[in-house]
Amino acid sequence: MSWVGSHATDTFAQEVASERPAATIDAAPDIVVVGRRGSAVTDIAPLAELDADAIAALGAQSLDEVNRAIQGQTRAADGSAPILLLNAQRVSGYQEIQSLPPEAIEKIEILPEPAALRYGFPPSRRVVNYITKRRFTQVEARTALGSTLPTGRGTINARTGYTRLRDDARLTANLDYTRSDPLYWFDRRLQPDPDVPFDALGNVTGLGGDAIDPALSTLAGSPVTIAPVPADAGARGTLAGYAAAANRPRLFDYGRTLTLAPANDTIKGEAVLGARVGTTLGASLSLSLEHSRDRSLAGPASASLIVPPSGGYLPFAGPVVLNRFLTEATPLHVSEGRTTLAVGATLRGALAGWQWDATVALNQTIQNGVTERAIDLSGAQAALAGGADPFGPLSSALLAKRLSDKTWQRTRTLAAKLVASDDPFRLPAGRATVTATLEATRLSAASSLRGVDTFDLRLKRDQAEAGLALNLPLTSRANNVLAAIGDVSANASVNVRQVEGFGTLSDYTFGLAWTPVLGLQLIGSLRRSRAAPDLTQLSAPPRTLENAPLFDLASGRTTVVTLSRRGNPALLPERRTVQSLALTWKPWQKSELRLGASYEATQIRDQTGVLVTLTPRAEALVPDLFIRDAGGHLRSVTFRPINFDLERQRKLQLTLTSSGRIGRPPPTSSEGATAPADERPSYYLGLVPSYAFEDRLRLRQGAFFLDLLSGDTIGSYAPRLSGYAYAGANKRGYGGTLGLYYGGERLIRGDDRLNDLRFASIFQVALSAYVPVSGLLPGRDWAQHLQLRLEGANLLDSRQQVRNGSGTTPSRYQTDLIDPLGRTVTVSLRKRF
Repeated sequence: MSWVGSHATDTFAQEVASERPAATIDAAPDIVVVGRRGSAVTDIAPLAELDADAIAALGAQSLDEVNRAIQGQTRAADGSAPILLLNAQRVSGYQEIQSLPPEAIEKIEILPEPAALRYGFPPSRRVVNYITKRRFTQVEARTALGSTLPTGRGTINARTGYTRLRDDARLTANLDYTRSDPLYWFDRRLQPDPDVPFDALGNVTGLGGDAIDPALSTLAGSPVTIAPVPADAGARGTLAGYAAAANRPRLFDYGRTLTLAPANDTIKGEAVLGARVGTTLGASLSLSLEHSRDRSLAGPASASLIVPPSGGYLPFAGPVVLNRFLTEATPLHVSEGRTTLAVGATLRGALAGWQWDATVALNQTIQNGVTERAIDLSGAQAALAGGADPFGPLSSALLAKRLSDKTWQRTRTLAAKLVASDDPFRLPAGRATVTATLEATRLSAASSLRGVDTFDLRLKRDQAEAGLALNLPLTSRANNVLAAIGDVSANASVNVRQVEGFGTLSDYTFGLAWTPVLGLQLIGSLRRSRAAPDLTQLSAPPRTLENAPLFDLASGRTTVVTLSRRGNPALLPERRTVQSLALTWKPWQKSELRLGASYEATQIRDQTGVLVTLTPRAEALVPDLFIRDAGGHLRSVTFRPINFDLERQRKLQLTLTSSGRIGRPPPTSSEGATAPADERPSYYLGLVPSYAFEDRLRLRQGAFFLDLLSGDTIGSYAPRLSGYAYAGANKRGYGGTLGLYYGGERLIRGDDRLNDLRFASIFQVALSAYVPVSGLLPGRDWAQHLQLRLEGANLLDSRQQVRNGSGTTPSRYQTDLIDPLGRTVTVSLRKRF
């Protein structure tokens, strides 16, 4: 539902002075239908506010792009996504907001975490409030073409949408389609990994990693554990043929048999309808359906064939292993699909002074996939045991059976929530605010696996929750209550939920907000919470991949392992304590310049996470996930969510935002004359640096702490210092944006200094420019309200550089593997009717 009560101005009316806006708007007097619509600012000062000019300066073509541009200000210090409001009111889901075009938004307010209490949410995430124009109508059509540079992956996008806002009614409908080409190994400058023993012709290794043959080692002058099959067929039966390249395996270029990024098709449709119900209620309905399909190649099937000496094809005294890619067969295929459904309904009104809203939401995600793991080689192995030629192409009959896994997973959430808020009594310093919530949720998950193995799992969870939040003014300048202190308010909340399978879980918060002088506010808070694990983590079906190359920190090299992925039904609920102190300063009331600082200290017990990479000393704490043989070689790795015993984090985030117009305002018109248009350029600027003081993790109770900022890792590589900046400007439809990201250097310690990994600092630039086509082609009716846009992401093609202790880049950390896309350029046309 859209409650609109603020003056509407069409931001794109600035395109060309002679143009009339494509969107129809009405600047009639405001009408407030139900509740406190519009601004969400109360006694908690906003971190930033963007008016229509600042939104136009962002140069965004959708609210998704707006949110990406301002994400540095909207995300909490721990990276949590914000709570989204529409006209200071809750919605049933993000789809109610994302369907709107940026031109329909009159103002955006970004508020700190304590503001969430008023809307029935815990104060752990920031609040973003979108205020719509009162009357607005627009039809849009957009198309975009993009490509990576160097070329390799092209993307096309087409979108059409309709938006109509009329007083307290709203209708939006959008259809979006995106197609992306695959990106192949061939498209990037990648070197084959010398630690992967497979090749089209083959490399010979000894059984169990031992030397191939004593006679070969004697001839080569050192133990030989791997040797390429000679290209000359006549040399394959001689020791000299293998000694010539002993311990120097032949490498394989994957070419077009391996994709670095999959081919993708995504189609999405969404619709939202909002209207009054009778004379006192407002309601909205929303529907969003999205389907995405990925198709990728996993390279040729690999084969480790045991070749006996009896065949007479090899010169060795005992059996050996022939490692080769089966290039005579088509590459292994992987197909994954994802269908997401979101349905929501909202009903709101007022009763005896209480403003209330009720939401019902159904969210369902279905994922299915087919993964070709390998080719069944039992027939090929039997043929070799019978004396077949190991070097000849295998017959199609021996390659016909592929070992495939078919996975399916469905997660579904049905939730109903009632929130009521009022100012029921007055204290000397002002009126107290009370917010009460009731919520019921049913979650279910089902997953299955068919193929080499079989797996079925069904999980269900019901939970009921009640909450109460209070905001009490303690001192007030306006009411002359301890005015010398300034404005002080206290807030507290408690939520109790009964969760099936986990018992009673509770959250509580305490906070203080102090405004000693106008424009300066300090906020302190303490939050304690308990949360049950996500059903997706509990129910993910198992998947296994043989001969998967992974980097081993212990050896500093790539190791070929059996990789397993699965969920964990035995996860425990998480316990989290967060202490925070935030400062917001607006130096000048007539300027939209704001400075902010937020410090958070977080302690998490039984956090759920997946261990992807561990330093050698930490592997011993989870021996079931990282398995090594007697020689210390990594053989098996399992990616399974587990509970971490304890994590401690301390982080500081600074913010600077500014928006407005550049230059002197136009002169004041004489009485009765029409005021001159303000054609000064509008701008928006945001800067968000962050510094992590501490991030220490203990995997098991009583064990040592991993310092994730000073050498340890569990697979992530977050820098201690990072920063994000965004700037944009717009004048009469001509404009551009600049985005910057900086991440500091990192160190991951291996078994010794030679195996240490050093991640260099990284600096990335994004740039865009847009123009009205009517300004380039005046007098052409079809060019009216048509925008041409050119944008480049990671314009400098800056990607993560990694070096080990000897100054070389390990094969698994080549820049084109870490970030295969790199620089991308997109050209788009957007027509508004």
